[in-house]
Amino acid sequence: MNKQGTLKNIGVAVAIIAILTVICVVTSFFGSVVAIRQTEPYSHSVDLALNSAAVQQALGEPVEVYRFPQGNVNTANGGDAELYIPIRGSQANASIRVNGTNLNGEWKYWAIRVDTEHGEHINLLEE
Repeated sequence: MNKQGTLKNIGVAVAIIAILTVICVVTSFFGSVVAIRQTEPYSHSVDLALNSAAVQQALGEPVEVYRFPQGNVNTANGGDAELYIPIRGSQANASIRVNGTNLNGEWKYWAIRVDTEHGEHINLLEE
């Protein structure tokens, strides 16, 4: 085999490895997002925010989740959750901040609040 053919084969191999790496990273990222969205802290806090009159008034209707959540949720007994979930309305953007602990299979929340882009904080645990 000549030198040019060898370089071509190496280039093809590097391209295949790069493509497979990108596929693995993207799959891992979306798998993490799907896993977070299926947890109780995510669904509970989103439910509170989307049904809050104070959030609807601050952001404008309709209020919806957009983009990807940030943070983590450990669902094991004794686990914890720390999430930032972007939401938006017709007038403003915000994020839901969630902090909680899983005690004996039940979630206890220290904070579920909406922080608007205008600096307003809406405590969803008090509603």
